[in-house]
Amino acid sequence: MKATPEQREEVLSQATCSVEDAARVLGIGRSGAYKAVNSGELKSLRINGRVLVLTAHLRQMLDQYEHSAA
Repeated sequence: MKATPEQREEVLSQATCSVEDAARVLGIGRSGAYKAVNSGELKSLRINGRVLVLTAHLRQMLDQYEHSAA
C-alpha cells in the first residue's frame, strides 16, 4: 500500500525508517525494498539485527525521480 502525502512527510522527517515504511513511501513491495537494501541501491544501517533505511538517501532518490519525471 502506498503512503499518503502525510505519511510520506512523517516518514521522511525522521533520520531513519523501517524497510516497510520505505517501501510504502516508494510505492513498492516489501520484498522489492529488501532487494534494494541488499543490493545497496537503498542505503541502510544494520543495528542489533534491525535494518533501518536512511531517509536522507530516500529523499534524494525521490527528488531525482520527481525532477526526471518533470
